[in-house]
Amino acid sequence: MIFNRQICFFSYLCTMKLLCKITLAAVVLLTLGCQREMRIDPLKRSHADGLNKEAFVNRYRQPDSCIALSERALQYIQDSLPDYVDGSLRAMNNMAFAYYQMSDYDHARQALARVAKTVDLQRNGMRNGDIERVIARLIEARLLQRSGRIADSYRILYDIGHSRVLERNRDHLLYNYAQSEYYITMLVLNYHYRDGKEADVRTLLEEVEAQRDHLKVDYAQDMALNYALAYGWQSAGESNSALDYCDLNYDILDLGPSAYCPYHYANTLQMTASALKSQPGTVPPDSVLALYDQARCLFFDYGDPYQMLGGTISTARYALLVGDTTEAHRVLTQWRSLKGTWKPFAAPKMEMGYFDVLLRSRLTRSADQARQWYEHYCELQEHIKQSEKEDFVLQQTLADATRRSRWMTRTAMVVSLLTLLLLVLTVLLWFSFRRLRREKRQLEQANRRDVERIANVETCLSVMRHDVSPFIGYLRNPNLTPELRDEVLGQLLRTFDNIKNWTRLSVPTGLTFNASSFPLQEVFNDVRAQVMRPRAGVELVFEPVQLHVWGDRLLLTILLRNLVTNALQHTGEGRVTVGGQSAEVGGEQFVDITVSDTGSGMSAEQRDSLFRADKEIEGEHGFGLILCRYIIKKHDDLTRRGCKLWVDSEAGKGTVVHCRVAMKR
Repeated sequence: MIFNRQICFFSYLCTMKLLCKITLAAVVLLTLGCQREMRIDPLKRSHADGLNKEAFVNRYRQPDSCIALSERALQYIQDSLPDYVDGSLRAMNNMAFAYYQMSDYDHARQALARVAKTVDLQRNGMRNGDIERVIARLIEARLLQRSGRIADSYRILYDIGHSRVLERNRDHLLYNYAQSEYYITMLVLNYHYRDGKEADVRTLLEEVEAQRDHLKVDYAQDMALNYALAYGWQSAGESNSALDYCDLNYDILDLGPSAYCPYHYANTLQMTASALKSQPGTVPPDSVLALYDQARCLFFDYGDPYQMLGGTISTARYALLVGDTTEAHRVLTQWRSLKGTWKPFAAPKMEMGYFDVLLRSRLTRSADQARQWYEHYCELQEHIKQSEKEDFVLQQTLADATRRSRWMTRTAMVVSLLTLLLLVLTVLLWFSFRRLRREKRQLEQANRRDVERIANVETCLSVMRHDVSPFIGYLRNPNLTPELRDEVLGQLLRTFDNIKNWTRLSVPTGLTFNASSFPLQEVFNDVRAQVMRPRAGVELVFEPVQLHVWGDRLLLTILLRNLVTNALQHTGEGRVTVGGQSAEVGGEQFVDITVSDTGSGMSAEQRDSLFRADKEIEGEHGFGLILCRYIIKKHDDLTRRGCKLWVDSEAGKGTVVHCRVAMKR
C-alpha cells in the first residue's frame, strides 16, 4: 500500500511538472506574440494602410499613381514598420496589378516574385499571406494569358480553385477581391483566349452570377466583373444579357467622379458596340462605329498599349465590316505611329488579330510588306495553335484525373458501404449466433431436466417399492407388538416425508433455500430426536461440536437424518458415530460433517451409483441418500463455496459419509 502511494505521488509530481512547463511555454509564446504585435505602432500602421488603400483605389483609374503610392508604402514600411509583412504584400500586389494594367510585364513579374519570396520566407509572421499569394498568382495567370500560355494560366486557376483558400473567409475584403479576380480571370480565359470552346461555359456564367452579390469590393471591381460577365454572355450569343451588364456599368459611372474610370468606361462602350453589332438593324452602323472609335480614343488616353491595340483592332474590323476602309486605314495608321514601345509576342492573340486586319484592309500596296505581315500572321497562328494544343492536352489530363478521382471516390464509397454492410451483417450474425447458442443451451438444460425428472420418477417408484415393502410386511404380521407397530409406522411416515421432500427438490421451483448461520450442535440434537431407536447391539453417538454452519437448517437436518437412518439400517452391531470438524480449502473455511458406521460397507461400483438418480438402486440403500445429494447440491449452488458429499467405504469394513458445508461467514 505504501509503495502504491509512492508511485501515485511520483506520478502526480511528474504531471504537475509537465503542466508547469506547458504553461510557462504558452506564457512565453503569448508574451513574444504580444511583443511582436506591439512593435507595430498603430499610427504608423494606419498610415501604411492608408497609402495601400489609396493605391488600391487607383489601380484601374490611374495605374501610375497606384505604382507611386505603392512604392511610398513599401519605403515607409521598410523604414518604420519592418515587421508589417501584410502591408508589404499588399503594396507589392497593388504595384504588380498596376504594371499589368500598363502592359509593363517585366516589372509586374518582378513584383510578383517579391511577393512569392516574402511569403516563403516570412510565412509565420503573416495573417494574409495565403490570400495575398493567391492574388499574386491570379495576376500571374493574367500575364500568362496575354503571352498566349493559356495552359499554364489554367493550371494556376485550377490549383487555386482546388486549394479552397478563397472559401476561408467570405466576409473579408481581400477574399472577396481575390474571388472576384478569380472569376474575371476564368471568364476572360474561356471567352477570349479559348473563344468560348469550353463545354460548360453556361455553368461557369451561372456560378459567377450566383456569387456576384457576395463579391462587393468597390466600384472598379464591380465594373470589371460586370464587363467580364457581359463579355461571357456576348461570346455565348446572349447579346441582350451583355447589354444588361453594360447598363449596370453605366449606372455606376453615373454616380459621380468617385466612380468614374476611363478604363471601365472604354471597356463598356466597346462591349456595347459589340452587343449592338450582334443585333443588325437595332442601331445604325455609324453609331456603332462611333462607339468603337470613342472607346479606342479613351484607351489611347488611358495609355495601356494592350488596350490601345485592342481598341484599334475592334474599330478597324468593324469599319471594314461596314465598308468604311478609310476609317480602318486611319485607326491602323495611328496605332502604327505609336507602337514603338510594343514588344513582339507580348500578346500573340491580339497581334494575330492585328495582322489579320492589316492584311484585309490592304493598308499597303507593297508586296514585300504584305508578305512580311502574312509571315507574322502565320507565325503567330502557329504559336497560338501550339498553345491551344497544350491547353487541350492539359484539359484532357485534368478531365482524366477528375474522372479517375470520381471513380476512386465512388469505388471507395461502394467499398465503404459494402464494408459497413458486411460489418452490420457480421454483428447481426454474431448476435444471432449468441441467441441461438443461448437457446440451444437452454434447450439442453431443459432436456437434462426432463431426463432427470423421468429418472426421478423411476427412482421414486423403485425406492418406494424398495423402502415401503419391508414396512408393509411388518404391518401384516399378526404377532407384531404394539410398540414395534408404532415404531414401524413412524419409520414409514419418515420414508413418505423423504419422498415428499425429494419431489419438492426435483422440480424447478424446489424447496425454498433459507440461508442463515446456526450452531451445528442444534442440528445434531434435532436429528437425535427424530431418528428411530437403534437396534440391540448398535450404539448411536453424537460427538459434541462448537462449530457454526452457513446454510439452510431444515435441509441440513433432513440430510443428516437420512444419513444417520441409512447408517443404522446397515449396521448390524457396533457403532454409528456423528461428528464435525473445521476444514480450510482454497482459503475458504468449511465444516466437514461425518457419519461413520461399522456396518457391512460397499463396493466401488456401489459407491459410484450411491447418490445417482439415473441409476437403479441396488442393495438396500434407501431413497434418502439421493435426497441428500440434492440437498448438498442446493447448498453448493446457492453458497458457491465448494459444498460436496462423498463416501469412503470398503466391503466388510464399514462406511464413512462426508458432508462438507460452508462455515459461518
